Amino acid sequence: LGKGPSIVTYDASMIPNQRLKEFVISVAEEAKIPYQLSLVPRGGTDAGRFHLYRTGRPSIVIGVPTRHIHSHVSVCCVSDLENAVRLLVEVVKRLDADTVRGFTEI
Repeated sequence: LGKGPSIVTYDASMIPNQRLKEFVISVAEEAKIPYQLSLVPRGGTDAGRFHLYRTGRPSIVIGVPTRHIHSHVSVCCVSDLENAVRLLVEVVKRLDADTVRGFTEI
């Protein structure tokens, strides 16, 4: 906790779009937003279904590191939450049609 939002490089339900992952990492670095890369070998996220929808959708999970997730009392670092919001805002600012198309070009 306290080292920034988590960019999930693998979870049991999906492997993120690699171009999208690199884009998000580059945005974090350009904006000087701390982040951590993580693996989720058990369990999955909603992105697991979303990345398979129709012909597939570029997907990635940006999470807030949390202890005791799915319990009645979870713990996270407020700065991780704030930096996750900052990262999402910066990613959205930089998205345009050409960038999005680039995630799926062969």
